[in-house]
Amino acid sequence: MLNLAKSLNMKVMIGCMTETLCAISAASQLSPQVEWADLDGNLLIKNDPYSGTKIVNGKIELNNNPGIGLIS
Repeated sequence: MLNLAKSLNMKVMIGCMTETLCAISAASQLSPQVEWADLDGNLLIKNDPYSGTKIVNGKIELNNNPGIGLIS
C-alpha cells in the first residue's frame, strides 16, 4: 500500500491507538518512508512488557537490535 500510494503521489501517515511497543517497533520501521508518523500509543500503557523503539523529543528513535529492534 505504501508503494502504491507513493506511485500515485499521495502522502502517507502511519499511526496507532493503544499498541504495545511490539506493534509500534514494527510500524516504526516504515516511518522513514512516510510524511507523518504517530506512533506513541504505548505511552498510554502502564504495563507494556516490551522495549524497542523510543520517542525522544518528539522523534522516533530506532535502535541497532536485530529484526524490529524489540527486547522482551
